[in-house]
This record gives sequence, structure tokens and C-alpha cells, in this order.
Amino acid sequence: MRTANVILGLFLSIPLWGCEPTTASGPPKAKALDAGGVYIAYNHGCEQGCSDIGKGDLIQKIDGKVVKTSADFDAANLTDGKPHKLNLLAAGSLAPKQTEIVAKPYGKLPPLENVPPFWAVGAEELNAAPSWARKRMFGHASPSVMLVNSDGGILDGRQLAGKQRMLVYWDHGDRTEQAQAVTFLQVLQKAQKDLLDPAKNGVTEVMMVQVRFPTGRQVAMNDSDIRAWQKKFGVKEGGLAPLPMFRFPNKTEFNSARELGMENAFTVFENLGKSPSIVILDDRGIVRWHSEGIQEAPAGSEAPDGTQCTIIEAVNFCLNDL
Repeated sequence: MRTANVILGLFLSIPLWGCEPTTASGPPKAKALDAGGVYIAYNHGCEQGCSDIGKGDLIQKIDGKVVKTSADFDAANLTDGKPHKLNLLAAGSLAPKQTEIVAKPYGKLPPLENVPPFWAVGAEELNAAPSWARKRMFGHASPSVMLVNSDGGILDGRQLAGKQRMLVYWDHGDRTEQAQAVTFLQVLQKAQKDLLDPAKNGVTEVMMVQVRFPTGRQVAMNDSDIRAWQKKFGVKEGGLAPLPMFRFPNKTEFNSARELGMENAFTVFENLGKSPSIVILDDRGIVRWHSEGIQEAPAGSEAPDGTQCTIIEAVNFCLNDL
């Protein structure tokens, strides 16, 4: 067992376990990433050649040099306005193809600067997520969203880039969803110190986001409701800090001009299916984990329940694989 898992297990006083389901879901799947290289999450376009590149393509070489990681991709400096030759494997078929691109920074995504022609991530890095954490947003760049902090302030999907983040979108439509949200809150409140401790590879900020899901049966909470909920159900002993709490804007607050992301019209709300939904972003803004609902703990494990299994697996991913 990895050191970080041991530390977290002792801290939470909860055993750690796996919770793999029987089937994989959501693109891209592991088989599509096994070829390695750099995965194209989104293509903004460029002066020349970018029309030959699609989402899911895998860059194998840039100017003859093998690329495998996000750092390799950045080092190639594709936005210098000079010609660059790319060797790729086509999405789906993995057929080899070549193109030459000429690109300069894409300048239409404020406040982001020096935007490359593609949002990209190492295929091996992306492939670290378990099969059940590959729902609709997995492999995308930070989708469009407008989030209201319960203590004031607004964030959008572009502002989420630049820092590793775990966002938990949760509803309180019935007692089951309410209980799951409380468990997530308490586990994450205990794990927050580790998640923010660089000595434990922890640089992930947690955000709990209350939202009425498309199938929700209760009205969304307001700021006072959210603060009261955290005060009532949060861990009170040990002097643990509260979690940052957010919500979706109400009809009066919503402004389509503030619902921004790194992928134009791809929105969070349209891709939420079941509460609770965990979305983990790396510091590049790429969705490296998107799970929905609760995974069952394996038979014979000492896990108290699948709810703790699901959220602890997500915490371990942030500490070990992000």
C-alpha cells in the first residue's frame, strides 16, 4: 500500500479499499489511451494544420521527438508561430497520420493567457482514473459553469484552471442523497489538511457545490441554508477548518456571460447525471475524474459503506495520481 494511503487511512481512521465496478463507462476508455502519447482534449484551431486534428487524437511525436506527458507537450512550444510537424494516432481507429501546424497563442479566453491551440494531457496521466470515474466530463477541459461562493464571490470554469481541484456537486432531493452529502462533507473535512499539504503531495483544493440536479425534487439551497447545513453536519471536534461551499446561481443571479469554461459550449449542468458527482481537475484544467453516485465496496472488505469508499478513492487519486 502506498505511503499516502497509509497516512490518509490513519488520519481518517477508515480502512482504504478498491471499488471497481464490472463495466467501464464514458469516453475516453482505457483501451483508447493504451497507445500512449498526448491526448487532445479540445482543439481551438490555429493558422495552419489544426483542422486535421480532432478530439481524442494522440500525439506521438512533435518535430520527431517522442511526447508522452503534459510537460513534453508544453516543452514543444507549439505557439511560437513556426511550423511544427506532428505524428498522431487518430481517435478510435488509432490509424497513424501526420500534419504540420503553425500556431500562435489563442487570445479569446480571458482571463487565461497564452492559450495553446489544443488543451492536452498525457494519455498515461489521463488513464490513471478508474473505469467508474470516466463519466461525461472525463477527458474534457474545464466545462462552462458559474459558481457562487456561499460567503460571496463568483468563479467560472476558466478560473478553475491553474490549481488542482476536487468539486463535489451534490443535491438533497431525498434522504439518501442527504446522507451521502453529509458523509462526503465529513470525510473531506478530515482529509482537507492532507489534500493541501505539499509534503504529502497534497495541493488539491476541495469545493462542495450544492445544485439541484435535473432530476432533483427539492429547491436549491441559498447561502444561509448552505452555511447552516455545514454548521449542523460538519465535524466539530479537532478544530478542523470548514470546506469552501458553493452553489449554482439562482435565476436572478445567472448571467450567461459569466458561465465560462475552457470548452466553449460544453457546460457542467448539462453533463450532471446523478448526485453526488465528483469532478477532479488537474492544474491544467483537464477533467481527470468524473464519477456519479456511489460505488459499492467490494465483498468481504472492512468498508463501512460504499459512500465512504467512493469519496476516499477520490481523495487517494488526488494524493497519488493527479
